[in-house]
Amino acid sequence: MFLSALAVAAFTGCSDDDPDDGGGMPSITVNGAESARVAVGLDGGKTEAVTIESSGDWTITFEGSDTDDCVAVPATGGKGSTSVYFELGSRSAERTITAKVVTYGTIAGLSVPVPASVTITILQNSDGTTELQTNVKQVRDALSFDGSAVSASTVITGIVVSDYVGNNINNHQIMIADNSTEAGAGMLIRFKGYVGSKDTDYNLTKGMLISLDLQGGIAQRYNDIQYQVDFTSATKDPDITIKDAGDNTPAPITVNDVADLVNYQSQYVQLYSQPIESIRGEKYYNVSSGYANQTFQTKNGSTFALSFMSFTSSWAKDVTIPSNAGYIKGCVSFNYQTPTLSPRNADDLTGMTESLFDIEASETTIKDIAEGSYKLSDVTIVGVHQKGVMFAQEVSGTVYYVLGFNNGWTTQTSNPYINSVGKLADVEGTSEDRYGLYQFSTFEVTTGSDSSLKLPTPETFDATAIEAYTKAPAYKYVKLSGVLHIEKGSSYNTYTITVAGSSVQNITFAYGLDDMFSGVSDGDVVDATGFALGYDSSSSKLNIMLTEIAKNTSTAAVTITTTPTTFSADGATQDIAFTVANAGSNKTYAKIEGTGFSVPSGEVTSPVKVTAEANSGEAREAKLTIYVAASENGAAVAEASVTLKQSAKATGDEGVAYTWTLATGVFETTAGVAENCGTPAMNWNYPDATYIGWDTQNGKGVQIGSSKKPAGSYTLTTSDYTGSVVKIVVNAAIASGGDGKLTVKVGGTQIGETQTLVLESTDYTFTALSPVSGDISIELTNTTKAMYIKSIAINPEE
Repeated sequence: MFLSALAVAAFTGCSDDDPDDGGGMPSITVNGAESARVAVGLDGGKTEAVTIESSGDWTITFEGSDTDDCVAVPATGGKGSTSVYFELGSRSAERTITAKVVTYGTIAGLSVPVPASVTITILQNSDGTTELQTNVKQVRDALSFDGSAVSASTVITGIVVSDYVGNNINNHQIMIADNSTEAGAGMLIRFKGYVGSKDTDYNLTKGMLISLDLQGGIAQRYNDIQYQVDFTSATKDPDITIKDAGDNTPAPITVNDVADLVNYQSQYVQLYSQPIESIRGEKYYNVSSGYANQTFQTKNGSTFALSFMSFTSSWAKDVTIPSNAGYIKGCVSFNYQTPTLSPRNADDLTGMTESLFDIEASETTIKDIAEGSYKLSDVTIVGVHQKGVMFAQEVSGTVYYVLGFNNGWTTQTSNPYINSVGKLADVEGTSEDRYGLYQFSTFEVTTGSDSSLKLPTPETFDATAIEAYTKAPAYKYVKLSGVLHIEKGSSYNTYTITVAGSSVQNITFAYGLDDMFSGVSDGDVVDATGFALGYDSSSSKLNIMLTEIAKNTSTAAVTITTTPTTFSADGATQDIAFTVANAGSNKTYAKIEGTGFSVPSGEVTSPVKVTAEANSGEAREAKLTIYVAASENGAAVAEASVTLKQSAKATGDEGVAYTWTLATGVFETTAGVAENCGTPAMNWNYPDATYIGWDTQNGKGVQIGSSKKPAGSYTLTTSDYTGSVVKIVVNAAIASGGDGKLTVKVGGTQIGETQTLVLESTDYTFTALSPVSGDISIELTNTTKAMYIKSIAINPEE
C-alpha cells in the first residue's frame, strides 16, 4: 500500500528558565488530558492534530497487529508543546488503533527512569468521526431473551460502565451501555472466564469501548427481569475487540423517580438522595460477609438500596455514610427483582455534600399512589389481618384499594386497627412496590367517624378468574369457595384454601386472625370473602386478606392431597390420598383417562392405589380423576384430577451413577466454580449469594441466604455429566417460615415437577419422562428465610 513521504516541522516551545535535561518527575498530556481520540475515513489520509505537552523527550508506539500503515508525524519529540497527526492507509472495514505516548523522568536520589504516558485512540470508520459508535439498545431490542442461545451472528458494541477494580460486580460479568441518556440502553454480559487484570483475565476496565459477538450466549431475563447474555454454558467465550482503551464512561444519567431504575438496568446513573437516619455514621460495608445493602431515600420518600458485594470491603469498609444529601452514583443492578444501585468505586460516593432535606409527602388519592411519601384523607378501613390494613377510597365512581403493612405487628393483637373496620381514616406514610402493587411500608393512621362507603359486589374467584388474576394482579374485592386447610404451628397457624380446578395451589389467607376461623375446621368446604393482595410468581402464591368466612354444608368437594411422582418404566404402584366433603348420599369413585394405568373399580376410599404397567415404549401420561357421583360413571357432583406420568424404557446410553454430598466451604458469596465435586468428580458453577453458611445444628447442609437476606434465586449448573439422565435426586430444605421451591432442568428442559421444600431435610426426586442429556441446572428459589442443600445424585443406583 502506497503512503506519501512525510515531513513535518514540529513547533516546540520552552521557556528560558526550564531545564532541558528531562530531569525531575515526568509529566505528559494530550490535548490537556490523559487521553484523546482522532479519526479518519475508510479512504485513509490525515487525522486532525493533537497537542502533546511533555516534560521531556517522548516516543509514540502502536499497540496491536493491524498498524503497519499507520504513521505518527512526528513519532518522537521533546520537552514542551508538539503538534502531532496520524496518516493511515485505506481500509474496507472499520478499525481502531491505540497509540501510546511515553516520556521518562527521574526521582531525586534514584537512577531508575520513571515513565509517564498518555493514550491516543485512532478511529478509522465510514464517517471519519470520533463519536463513539455503539448499538447496545439496538441489539437488546432485537433479541428475544427467551432463555435460548443467540443463533445468528450478533455483534454488540458498547462502553463498559462497570468497574472490576472496585469489586462491586461479579468477576465474570460486565455491564455495557450506549453513550446515551436513553432508557433501555444497557446489558449485562456474563463470561466463563474472569474480567480482571491477571494475564489470563479479560482486562476490561471502565470506559473501554468494546465489541463482541453474542452468538452462542444464552439471552435471558435473569430472575424474569434483568437483560443478560450468558456464556457460562457456551462452548467458549466470544472474542472481545477493544476498540478504544480509554475511559469513555458516559456522564451519569440523572434518574428522578426510583420506579424508573428498572428501565436503566446495567446503565450508569445518579439519584439525588440521602441515607435513612438509622445508617448515618455507619460504614458503607458494615457486615462480616455477603452483601451490604444500605437504604437511601429521595425527596418524595421513595427508597432504594445501595448494594455492596463482599469484595468491596477493601474500600467500602473505610468510607462512612454521611449525614448529608447529594447525588449518589452507580450502575443499576438487581436484588432478585428489585432494582438496586451498585456504586463502582469510592468516587461514586463523593457527591453527598449537601444538607439533609425534609421528606415531602404529597397529598393524593389511592388511585394515584406510586412509590414515595403520601398523605391520604378520608379513606375507609375495609379489612385487616395480623400485619396489615386495607384502605379503600372511591374516586370518580370506582373504588380503589391500597394495603398498609407493618411487619412489626408480630402477635394476633398487635394490629391496633382490628376493631376499626368501617371507619374513616387519614393516612400518611411511605409506599413501595411489592410484587407489582404499591403498599405502605411505614405509615401512621388517624381514625375518624363511621364511613358511608359501599364496597362493590365481590368478584367471584373461581379457577378461571384466578388464572386471569395471576396474569394481571391488582388489589381486588373477591369471594371464593373451596376446601379450607389449617396447619397449626407452635407460634402461628397457616390458613389456605383449595379452589376446584385452579392451577394455583398456594392460595393463602395471609396472616389470618385466628378468631375469624372459630366456626370452621380443617377440611371444611367454606365460602370466603376478602381482598386479593397480589400474586408472587416466584412462589406461585396468592394472598387473600379475609373479611368473612362460613362453612358450606351443601357443596360437595374433592381434593387430591398427594402429588404423584413419575412412575418408572418397569411399572409400580402409588397410593394417592384425597379428601371428600359434603358427599351426601353420593359415593366416591376413581377413573383413568389414558392407557397403561389402572385403579380399582367400584367405590374407593383414600388412599386409592394407582398401578402403572411395565412400559416398553415411549413415555406416557394419563389423567386420574377422583369424583363424587350417585353411581360409578354417573354425573359427577364434584371431582378433582391429577396427571400421571410414566418414564420411557431405558435406552442404554444412560450416564453413570453420580453422588455428591456437599461440604462446608464449597460455595462463597461471590459466584465461582466448585471444582472436583462428588463421584465421579465434576465441576459445578454457583452464583452470587446474599449469604452462605453451614447448618451445624440440624445437618441440612449448605445454607443459602438468611432470614434478613433471602437468596431469591440460586442455581447450580454443570456441563460435565456425560450420558443421558433418567433421574436426579436432590436433598434440600428450608428454614422455619420459608417458602422455597426446587426445579431441575437438563439441557434446558425441566424434568419432574417443581417441588415445594419443607422444613426437614428431604430427598426430592426428579424423573425424566424420556432419557435426556445436556447441561444440568438445579434451581432453588424463595422470597423469605434461608434454603439448604445437602446432596445431589444423578441416575442413582437403585
